[in-house]
Amino acid sequence: MARGDQTEVTSQKVRLKIPRFNPEHQTSENNNDANIWFSKMFPDAAKRFGAGFMQGTHEDLDGFKRFIPVELNEDVWAAALDDRRVGMRVVYFAPEAAWWFFDYRVDAFRRTTSQKLKLLLSNLLIRCAEESGSFVDIENLVVKFREDEVLNRIIAKAEALLAAEHSFFHGANGHKRVVSGRIIHPNEQPAYVEFVKKAIVRQPEAKLTIGDAFHRYYAFCKEQRSQPLTRSEFKSLVAEVIREEFRIGLRHDIVDGSGKQQHGWLGIDCRLQLPEAAGRN
Repeated sequence: MARGDQTEVTSQKVRLKIPRFNPEHQTSENNNDANIWFSKMFPDAAKRFGAGFMQGTHEDLDGFKRFIPVELNEDVWAAALDDRRVGMRVVYFAPEAAWWFFDYRVDAFRRTTSQKLKLLLSNLLIRCAEESGSFVDIENLVVKFREDEVLNRIIAKAEALLAAEHSFFHGANGHKRVVSGRIIHPNEQPAYVEFVKKAIVRQPEAKLTIGDAFHRYYAFCKEQRSQPLTRSEFKSLVAEVIREEFRIGLRHDIVDGSGKQQHGWLGIDCRLQLPEAAGRN
């Protein structure tokens, strides 16, 4: 039977098993088992969440024992994204709904995307197929497990498993991260926080739209010579800071000057004037 060919297996009984984690697998020379590859590659993840695959075995027509990775253990593959023994450190920062990975070259976290993490998982599965022995049927490793539907489920589970709260990047025990090419220390306030604290004031009859706030924030960043956030990033991050500072939430019914409803806030205003407005006064 050719490697990866399962057409002659249908008449035989395939025995399914999920092997337990065994530290001896980490030094085993037997590579005819995808789970041994996984436990050697990601020992911490395997110890916590078990084998990488539900595995099937059968004897081919020549009497040789063959191994089939039948189903993928999505929990352990999600955990593998943060297996620090192999230098992989990834976190899902919940307040920003964003992925970050640790860059050892700069000793700080950098922003990444779910698409890049899916590509990493896909490449790891190919590596598993390449490094497995000739008695491992690799079809599922190369095709089934690398489909978007499977990878998306792993990323969704990783969001819950690897989620971090606000203190991860802030405060005495926070971590450094790279923002717009500059390393931000955990005790350093980002520009959007300074903008809220210096420029936003409570004013009971006032209203402030996201658009107006963003334009003034952008001018503030230019004056401070700091890289501004994108508008979508600004919306989520500043809304959280304003909620903490003023105890008011983002609304969806703020009427702007043209009579259209916008996202924004009631009861606060921005005392920072735009440059063109200041020039007219």
